[in-house]
Amino acid sequence: MEERIRTALEFLKDGQSFTIGEIRLGAEKPGVIEVTGWSQYTNFANLTKQQCLRELEEIKELFYKMVDASSELKDFTKDKSAEFTLCFDDYGKGSIAICSQKDQELNWEIDL
Repeated sequence: MEERIRTALEFLKDGQSFTIGEIRLGAEKPGVIEVTGWSQYTNFANLTKQQCLRELEEIKELFYKMVDASSELKDFTKDKSAEFTLCFDDYGKGSIAICSQKDQELNWEIDL
């Protein structure tokens, strides 16, 4: 995991995104680390707000575990705010943003 985080940091420093395990980290916006994860649900009709909020929390937990495990990632993120996004995988065609959270502000991208 540590090696993947080091590789991700090289991508992030260049403003590119990189996937580690179940989340993608990005740094395209100045001062923001973008953390994206995908819903485990494969049927869009089965999504509920409660399930999505739980999955968004899981994304946050995974990210903070990575930060705690890597002093390099901790240093890289210390002056940045985190923006968390939960997406739905549209059967490999693309990702549909469901909801996002930055600075405790939750935004719904779709109606559930």
